[in-house]
Amino acid sequence: MSELARILKMASERERGPLPSFVEPHLLLVLLVTGEAGRIGRGALAKRVGLGEGAIRTILKRLRDDGYMEVNASGCSLTRDGLAAYRALRKLIPARLRLDSTTLTVGREQAALLVRGGGSRVGNGIPQRDAAIKVGASGATTYLLRDSRFQIPGDSGDCENDFPGPVWKKLRRELGPKDGDAIIVCGAEEALLSEIGALSAAITLLR
Repeated sequence: MSELARILKMASERERGPLPSFVEPHLLLVLLVTGEAGRIGRGALAKRVGLGEGAIRTILKRLRDDGYMEVNASGCSLTRDGLAAYRALRKLIPARLRLDSTTLTVGREQAALLVRGGGSRVGNGIPQRDAAIKVGASGATTYLLRDSRFQIPGDSGDCENDFPGPVWKKLRRELGPKDGDAIIVCGAEEALLSEIGALSAAITLLR
């Protein structure tokens, strides 16, 4: 089992007691934020991923107990296994960004991310939309890059030409998509929730 598969399995498990107040994309975001920061305080991490102290303690305990995270007075950092999982995740999701409100999807606050090579695992895009909505986002739209063109699943058109706007250049510049990649754009009422929703949608293409 890959390190990333272990992380996702850990997120789906729960201990006895009340249901946890976090979901799989929260755990991936913890991994991403910690890996990007190198070291981060528990309070700052909780604020960045939008969780309370109890939920972040639970996530950190699971990551620490499984050998992915070190937690001490100086903050939280990834172990060697944690860095391996982080790098595996970054290989699959190499870039993500916040967007101003666009017509690419529904929702006031929007986030986009790239799933490298994910295009072949996209059907009609509905599972990705549903996964985003399940965690509280307003919706999500999945785009594919084929022949260097942004396309909606099942459509051979060219979204960039059909619906012109500066956002396409922004996606190309900041996400760096290649043919065969999937680009998920998620919208929500809050910026952090749009990021969580985009990660939730991406998970459907990572399993």
